[in-house]
Amino acid sequence: MCNKTFAVAGISLSQLKIVYFLTGIVFIMMAANYVLALVIPQAAGGSVVSNGNVFMMLPIFAAIFIPAEHTRKMLHLGAKRHDFFLGAVPVYALLCAVSSLVMFFFYYTIDKMMLTHLDEVLDVMVAFRFITRGPVVAFVQMFAFMMLFSAFVHTLTAAQDKWYGWVADFMVIAIISVFTPIAPLRASLVWFFNLIIFHSNAWLQIIACLVLASLIYMLNRLILARKVI
Repeated sequence: MCNKTFAVAGISLSQLKIVYFLTGIVFIMMAANYVLALVIPQAAGGSVVSNGNVFMMLPIFAAIFIPAEHTRKMLHLGAKRHDFFLGAVPVYALLCAVSSLVMFFFYYTIDKMMLTHLDEVLDVMVAFRFITRGPVVAFVQMFAFMMLFSAFVHTLTAAQDKWYGWVADFMVIAIISVFTPIAPLRASLVWFFNLIIFHSNAWLQIIACLVLASLIYMLNRLILARKVI
């Protein structure tokens, strides 16, 4: 079972060329902004977005293309639905880990150098306050959050060709639209985002993200069982 899972994961990784291409294009565009900010500081308004943040696109794009494009292809190649279900997990784990490592590399090297020329380098890890816990804990926090987001995007994408996919889309929009203007509901929404992002207890945030990611991803068993290939 383990060999089949990693075999499926390896095939999925090799089929994500469009994801690597899109991420590379955005990276080049952002790198050009770095150069422009160094040559003409006022053109950047004294700040730039960290180029390391671009690599968050890797697991997010993969979570769109794997369920949307790879499901039928993998099953036609002989993979079982269970193998496909398990095989996507190592892909997201690897991409989330690589993305987090690259973001830390930029934060501690290139972004520090940029700060000698600019007022601010905008970074997701700083905005989420992960970096205040030290590099090891912050890495695990970033990894856990991205795994949760990848599981959410994968599950939502997998359900799009069914009626319950449209219901899920409507529910997400409704939660944002209805909860935001109503104070008690807005408080519950704030509590949720504090739990998965800003919680003062880093390990509680990590556990919450990983547990939610597992629960959301488990829904794919039901989706795959009903999917017509």
